[in-house]
Amino acid sequence: MIDIEIINNNKDYKSQYLTLEKGTTIQELVNNILNLDIKHYKIGVYGKIQQLSYTLRDKDRVEFYEDIIADPKIKREKRAKNL
Repeated sequence: MIDIEIINNNKDYKSQYLTLEKGTTIQELVNNILNLDIKHYKIGVYGKIQQLSYTLRDKDRVEFYEDIIADPKIKREKRAKNL
């Protein structure tokens, strides 16, 4: 058995802790355990994007990254021009 931490993909960023079978992949975690649709997310472990075939290890921290809708730099430039 392995213990992992999941950083929730909602706005509060609360942690969730799970105990899984050794050999569980990110794909199995997302599809069978969390039942999430990951079309708009990238998934990483400790800040590094990982493939869905990545085998989770004990004490991994799984993170969900949302696609960026607007480039923050461009938004700042537009705001500055409107001042």
